[in-house]
Amino acid sequence: MNWKKQISKLAKQKRGMVGLEAAIVLIAFVVIAAIFSFMVINQGLFATDRGKVVIQESLKQASTPLAVDGTIFVQTNTDGNNVTGIVIPLKAYGVKYVAMWENTTVVTLKVGANAWPNVYAGVDDLNASATFTDLVGNTTAGTAQLFIQNSDGDEALNSDEKGYLVISLDAADCALPRAQVNVEIRLEKSSPLTIEFYVPEIVPPDTWLTV
Repeated sequence: MNWKKQISKLAKQKRGMVGLEAAIVLIAFVVIAAIFSFMVINQGLFATDRGKVVIQESLKQASTPLAVDGTIFVQTNTDGNNVTGIVIPLKAYGVKYVAMWENTTVVTLKVGANAWPNVYAGVDDLNASATFTDLVGNTTAGTAQLFIQNSDGDEALNSDEKGYLVISLDAADCALPRAQVNVEIRLEKSSPLTIEFYVPEIVPPDTWLTV
């Protein structure tokens, strides 16, 4: 009857059950650890991506994609005692295009002791045969307008286009000789482009001068 006792003894042992339970608990810990590790890695990647976006936006806001591309011209009146028009050549720098929408672009103007918070009046196409005098004549007095050469018809200055910011000064607010002129072009989500110059001391009548 010894074999019966051996079978009864084996049936009462719980080592196998304990080993199986331990394996199940170990597997559960491994699965939980894997899930937790995946969450940590995923959050780390998300944080890295967000950090990259924040850095790019910060760099964008700390710089301006516009640059003065050439010589600034000023137009004198027929009496030769002040400046009535300003032409500033602009170029998109380091980007494919610069949005110049009227509702998101601000052009601040200061002429001598007078200043205006926003004189920008939007974008217009530039006729190939137009002169600077024509551009000033097509700009309402007291406003600034961007004329784009080789424009594709939208309100953006592309990297392969040339822009001219034309400012027409009102007769009562013309720039006198030796007057300081400040123009600030502020775009959406970028640092402003600030332009400063002085009207020449000698202002011949009805002509264009470089500054």
